[in-house]
Amino acid sequence: MDFPRNVSRDVIVMGRANIDIYVSIPGDSLENSDTFEKSVGGSAANIAVGLARLGRKVDFLGLVSDDPFGCYVESFLKTNGIGTRFLTRDDSGSLTSIAFAERQKVDSQVLFYRNGASDLALDVDDIPISEFSKTSVLVVTGTGLSASPSREATLFAMETATAAGTKVVMDLDWRVSAWDSLRTAGLVYRIAAERSDIIIGTREEFEILLNSLPSPGEMTDQELAKYFLSGRPELVVVKRGPQGSSAYAKGGKSWRAGIYPVDVKKNYGAGDAFAAAMIHGLLEGKDPDEAMRWGAGAAGIVVSNTACAASSPSMDELKEFIGSAKEE
Repeated sequence: MDFPRNVSRDVIVMGRANIDIYVSIPGDSLENSDTFEKSVGGSAANIAVGLARLGRKVDFLGLVSDDPFGCYVESFLKTNGIGTRFLTRDDSGSLTSIAFAERQKVDSQVLFYRNGASDLALDVDDIPISEFSKTSVLVVTGTGLSASPSREATLFAMETATAAGTKVVMDLDWRVSAWDSLRTAGLVYRIAAERSDIIIGTREEFEILLNSLPSPGEMTDQELAKYFLSGRPELVVVKRGPQGSSAYAKGGKSWRAGIYPVDVKKNYGAGDAFAAAMIHGLLEGKDPDEAMRWGAGAAGIVVSNTACAASSPSMDELKEFIGSAKEE
């Protein structure tokens, strides 16, 4: 893929940055735990930190509340080398959302508190139009499309970035609790897909996009990808959990990568880590199969640790992990 070069920054990541509150003791339940640990999470924040730790120059575009939690998120991003000039502290009464999370090997409970969420208050006027011409990639996530005015702001950013020659990556990041209806989600995702150059999602997330078709569940991954590749997107990446991932490009070319089995500490955070490392690999000029292996390696590292953004690996750590792990 031909990414813009000779630009001021590699990536602008747009969307949700929230507070993660983890149970302190792995294996404890939210119901019974008495002690908790605070960190920063949210799909967009996790991807931004993942890219920055891998050496990319990253700016974050979003809203947080003008209170101690918003200050904490901003400080965390800065500490991880992420530019925050496009991160607004909102004093209108919105709240940085909170996710309470267990650390279980399977079926971890994650409870989201998102009443009046700051990230969904992002407006078209917050989009730094002139900055996209200085940026290789804009990354957006599905949560930003789930409600207005963030929905319109995200679509506007995608459209403006495309006009400036910036490549647009959409990570589907489907969460049923974020949407009013399945049909609305499918419609909005399909509109956004036509403004994307790369789409990354799980097989189940892609079926959400195609819920208006008679039997999307009966389509092969290649058929599903072909549906989107007939439009603007240049690359479609379908993740299948323990079965690995596949990438499909225009012209029928495809690639596949496996996973790296690890001792899982928590069963979430893998998707954001995968997206960050894969995008980094593509920016490095790697073929999609190698970029997906980088993604799988980063995902393995994150789920085998106790946090999401804070567990993102450096490039040296990622290379060491892949060099010592066995792909399946």
